[in-house]
Amino acid sequence: MQEENEDDYLSDKFLVQTPAPSKPTTYSDKRKEALKRAQIRNEQNRVKSRRQREVEAREEGLSKSLFERAAEEEAAGSGSGNKALAMMMKMGFKPGQSLGKVEDAPAASPPDSAQGTPVPETSSAAVTDASPPPTGVVKPHRLEPLPINEWAGRKGIGLGKRAASPTELEHLVKIAKVEEVETQESYRDRTRREFEQRRAEGRLVPAQMTCVTLDEKAGISFNVLWLNPDKPESYPAGLLEALAERWTLIPDPTADPRISVQERLRSQMEADALHPLADLDDDGPPKAQHVQEIMFSPEQLEKAVKFLGLTPQDKLQTVLDYLREKYHYCFWCGTEYSSARELQEQCPGPEEDAHD
Repeated sequence: MQEENEDDYLSDKFLVQTPAPSKPTTYSDKRKEALKRAQIRNEQNRVKSRRQREVEAREEGLSKSLFERAAEEEAAGSGSGNKALAMMMKMGFKPGQSLGKVEDAPAASPPDSAQGTPVPETSSAAVTDASPPPTGVVKPHRLEPLPINEWAGRKGIGLGKRAASPTELEHLVKIAKVEEVETQESYRDRTRREFEQRRAEGRLVPAQMTCVTLDEKAGISFNVLWLNPDKPESYPAGLLEALAERWTLIPDPTADPRISVQERLRSQMEADALHPLADLDDDGPPKAQHVQEIMFSPEQLEKAVKFLGLTPQDKLQTVLDYLREKYHYCFWCGTEYSSARELQEQCPGPEEDAHD
């Protein structure tokens, strides 16, 4: 009999009484809990300012009705007694009711159909909130007191200053932000453009040296792609005199209009310094003019002027395209392929990014 009263080891009673294993607490959990307790202690021990206490007391007072406040004071036993509320209670007022005499609802009038007079149908859209109530209908009394509106100062006509338009202020702030963003973008663009220009100028020199080597092997005595303003030795004899007139007559399409006049004059003086001086003792016509007409054709001079007017990036791209098309040479691979097919199959592409 005693064995029957014992619980079976398979019973759910043992599972219910088994305490759930506690979750292991990590260091981050302990740290968060400690910070939370410290924040609560700081809020409790922090002394609020007088202005903050006044705002909280005013909000708390406005959120409670007169009846709730009286009920709390009566329950606490510290109520000083509100004479106005006591007088209203003696007059029969009860919380939740309206002030004034309670009027009985008007008796329902007999339908007009019984008298034989048809009732015209009135559209619900024709009845608006602004229309006065029909005759005989009593407007219900107010059950809630009027809300408290704090006095915001005298607002009569001509007595108060017109408040500043927020749209105008927002417009000024937006303009300032746009100007700041444009200044930052212009600085970034100018810095990036100067960096790319210096990098292209550094790569243009070895590309032109490779072009000179391959052209000389092919028997070409002059190519406008050899010209480099930073290297006066790249100009053959007589070419500077031939380009002097064309350079002044043909404007540079890539010239930056923001460059000042002083910088343009300085660049022009540096370019003039490269021109050879005429022989003062020679009274006859300049001999270089005859050499120009023989050595350089108008087409070559036109190509030279256009090439020298390009940006360093465009000059580099022109030279690289010339090497790929004429000699099947890839500047980024540093290899001269035997044919265009081999260049297309073994070279990743004409761009530098394809060779990473």
